[in-house]
Amino acid sequence: MLRSAPPTSVPSRRGLVALLLLVVLALAPAVASAADRQEPPPSDQSGQEAPGDAPGPEIHGPTPRAAWTARIVDPVVARVRPHPRARAVRRLTPRAQWWGGPEVLLVLGSRVVDGERWLDVLVKGMPAGSHGWIPEYAATVRRTDRRIVVDLSARTLVFQRAGKTRLRSRVVIGARGTPTPTGQFAVDAAPSVPRRAKLGPRVLAVVAYSRTLTEYDGGLPQTAIHAAEYLGAPLGSAASHGCVRMPQRLVNRLLALAPRGTPVLIQP
Repeated sequence: MLRSAPPTSVPSRRGLVALLLLVVLALAPAVASAADRQEPPPSDQSGQEAPGDAPGPEIHGPTPRAAWTARIVDPVVARVRPHPRARAVRRLTPRAQWWGGPEVLLVLGSRVVDGERWLDVLVKGMPAGSHGWIPEYAATVRRTDRRIVVDLSARTLVFQRAGKTRLRSRVVIGARGTPTPTGQFAVDAAPSVPRRAKLGPRVLAVVAYSRTLTEYDGGLPQTAIHAAEYLGAPLGSAASHGCVRMPQRLVNRLLALAPRGTPVLIQP
């Protein structure tokens, strides 16, 4: 099992978050540092940077052809509504917790309030799909035309650029009692894992959490995309605790194509 620090609430608290995988594995913090060094750089994201002054270009939620990501550049508190005194949801920092590297979040929408633009961003933590509002000045906003779509009924995963499919695979999905969560999510990180994990050299962690498990090995049940060959269940089956498995060679391609913040749509 991969271990990651829990998202920082306000006030912050300590603990460990368990990434939902299919084997129980104790992973040392040194592995997380290796993941930080090996993950595809944020420059892999395509598109234009939006200036910090409102109104600027329209910033909207994900569509089949485009989405916006927000790389946190200043410590900031995500709030339940776009107001500096609204209730806090999560404390965000430029360096992502546990995995290290930049904190890049998917933008779900935006709103201009009193001349200042606020961004509604997907944040880590349960329940699945948690989000909060941050002022735009705390982030560098970029447009991307990349996205991952997992279709649970068809048991397929596709990677798209500007709405065009560039990669397709049959996948293993969550079992009946531990289904893969559905909704609009995003790539969290791409950590390396030890060989004994039998998940492949690296996995693609997703900002998605189980809706049937409240914890996993003492931490939050987070979903990942990883190799299928080492765990036996055939492609097209429902056999995982919620993770999505696909062939190793396609995982390798996906790791290079989908940087942090890339939208991940998981549909029934």
